[in-house]
Amino acid sequence: MEKSKTKLDWPLIGNKCIIDFLAKSLANNKVAVSYIFAGPDNLGKTTVANFFAQSLICSTRDKQGVPCGQCLSCKQISKGIYGDVYLINREKDKKNISIKQIRDFIRTLSLSSFLNSYKIGIIKHAEDLSLEAVSALLKTLEEPKMKVVIILITSCLEVLPATIVSRSQILKFHPLSSDVLYDYLIKYHQASRSAAKNFSRLCLGRPALAIKFLEDKDFFENYKKKVEAFLSFADSNINKRSVAIEALVGKEAKGQESVRLAIRSIEVWQGLTRDLLFLFFGQDDLIQHQMFIEELQLMRYKMSVQSLFKLIDLLKQAKEFIKANVSPKLALENVAISF
Repeated sequence: MEKSKTKLDWPLIGNKCIIDFLAKSLANNKVAVSYIFAGPDNLGKTTVANFFAQSLICSTRDKQGVPCGQCLSCKQISKGIYGDVYLINREKDKKNISIKQIRDFIRTLSLSSFLNSYKIGIIKHAEDLSLEAVSALLKTLEEPKMKVVIILITSCLEVLPATIVSRSQILKFHPLSSDVLYDYLIKYHQASRSAAKNFSRLCLGRPALAIKFLEDKDFFENYKKKVEAFLSFADSNINKRSVAIEALVGKEAKGQESVRLAIRSIEVWQGLTRDLLFLFFGQDDLIQHQMFIEELQLMRYKMSVQSLFKLIDLLKQAKEFIKANVSPKLALENVAISF
């Protein structure tokens, strides 16, 4: 059977210094016990973590740290069924990653590997580790085992305890320019020029988010609903605003799901408020929501700079209220009625 000629490569646009560092570490067999991949969501941190794990396990990777893609280990890990790579995430409807999850995680990493290779543990949203989970993880980092690598992925490096950070190799991922993303969407994802222009702005430098806007119509429609609700508030009475809020949070959403829906809405509204300020000060080229420029211009004339600064404070306060267990619906309504 002829060997496939498809060549794998590091799956990351931009942030070349990170790829160079990881490739050099692999080439020199200088792999850290713990890594922190830090930066905003949707930059490709998890994708790179999975590829790095595959590179560690592949015995025939090339000099650039690129796995062969053909061996049994590569094929299994690409399908997500390789036992020496363990991914942990916050459970649905839970606020934190629990100590039980971390204990299971540590127990799995302590087992012998299948082919005497590395054992790799990946923790997504590491900022959500509970205090007890952090303590349990710290003990593992203080007494590292041979060929065990832990990768923590976070969008909030400053939230992680200093004891964890000091024992880890930190790699900071940065957003990309809209020009780079524009070319990338056209060249690699066959986006139209108008779609590439809109989504390269809308994603704020996050390629994975740009691709999701482009390829997932339901995801983009949900985003648009948050935008349209905000744009409608200036001309809606209180009852209509309340209905719009209920549609965003959802009647059936409960617990952490309603919290996440509300936080996403606030983050979208913060971006729109920032765009309105850019319009006031003539910085049209910095506007994130270019596809809604006409609606934003109309809204601009209905609001003052002072009211926008007040709205910025209200949105920040609403996010803090929600994190302090205030009803997400009430927190959003408090913002909506203030227009």
